[in-house]
Amino acid sequence: MKRFALMISFMLLIFGLVACSSSDKAGSDDSSKSGGQIELTMWLWPGMGMDDYIKEYEELNPNIKIKVQEAEYSDHHQNLLTTLGAGSGAPDIAGVESGYIEKFKENSKHFFNLLDYGAADIKDEYLEWRWREASTNDGSVVLGIPTDVGPMAMAYRVDIFEEAGLPTDPDEVSAQLSTWEDYIEAGRKLKEATGKNMFNHVADLYAAAREQGEKQYYDDDGTLIIENSELIKNAWDYSVEAMDIHNNTERGTTEWSASLAAGDFATVFLPPWMLQNIKSDAPDTAGLWNIALMPGGSGNWGGSLLTLPAQGKHPQEAYEFIKWLMSAETQLKIFQKSGNFPSTPSIYEEPDVQNLADDFFNRDDLGAIFSEAAEKVKYVYRGPDTGTINTIMGDALITIADGQEQADDAWDKAMEEVKRQVER
Repeated sequence: MKRFALMISFMLLIFGLVACSSSDKAGSDDSSKSGGQIELTMWLWPGMGMDDYIKEYEELNPNIKIKVQEAEYSDHHQNLLTTLGAGSGAPDIAGVESGYIEKFKENSKHFFNLLDYGAADIKDEYLEWRWREASTNDGSVVLGIPTDVGPMAMAYRVDIFEEAGLPTDPDEVSAQLSTWEDYIEAGRKLKEATGKNMFNHVADLYAAAREQGEKQYYDDDGTLIIENSELIKNAWDYSVEAMDIHNNTERGTTEWSASLAAGDFATVFLPPWMLQNIKSDAPDTAGLWNIALMPGGSGNWGGSLLTLPAQGKHPQEAYEFIKWLMSAETQLKIFQKSGNFPSTPSIYEEPDVQNLADDFFNRDDLGAIFSEAAEKVKYVYRGPDTGTINTIMGDALITIADGQEQADDAWDKAMEEVKRQVER
């Protein structure tokens, strides 16, 4: 919910970015040099897994010192937005989560264009859809270099599936639950046989299905198309239809953790980084899980970019550093140590990726299934108000789940609120 609140604040503060002049862009400046050493300031949030490799780069380049400042996810983005709007105080390098990049693209003048520093030469090293996320619509500006990605798969409780008479082999699960219609049918069979629910909350099913296509809320030219989007209407309809097999437990709550540990629901929609959440919240379920492909196709949840705010003093040096840090070679090291799934598909066939094993989930090829999912993701133009609309749609589904609204009324009210929020 902190992420949703932050997106609303973006709408209020973005005008400060528009009003701010880009005339303060700077090149090299001797003020941070001491004895020929250059200091680069870098803003991140915890858990990005880069610390060891930042130190390694300093060892390889004794003239470069990298000063890292971490803030919690929401605070980090708020601080960056504020400093860009104020025209001073921004770092040389800043992480930006992919869900927020469209807001920053609206004011791309506040960032150095990485094409000016050679980014065209590394474009083909990254997943095509992630590189497009990092670029303006016309491709004339590249704001950042992609870090990790969050391709979606589905974890499922083998013991509950077996009790329900559903397949337990992951390939068979992927085949039998290949569509959302199949998934919902299997969920009803599971509930009838076991009394347990298929998944935690319809808002999560909506989010997963929403990510499985190219036209969400906006057309590529920025036109709002939510009312006529087949993808969104299908995601909504699947969610409404699945009300009888969800646990009405919102992700990220203590109730979610308790229900997960108790086995109250049988599947979890997850990107790679969420594997640890299951292990932490339900440690006694080790060995009871396996992982299959997502119904309906793949989608992405998570990942970020490393950008160079135009207030930075050393853009060339900063670019050389982030190019090295996000190279395929270094991303492989980060993956091996921290599990952040790479945005560089050239290493997906590496044994260390393909054969990622975890006894908790009964798989010795976790990397293979996430690699397959990553390459199936489609690029989506999200638009600057996508986060706000996501919140509206999720809240509408919650009102249905809580018995406060009928589905048709909730949809109509959501559409009215979207227009009010986006067109104001």
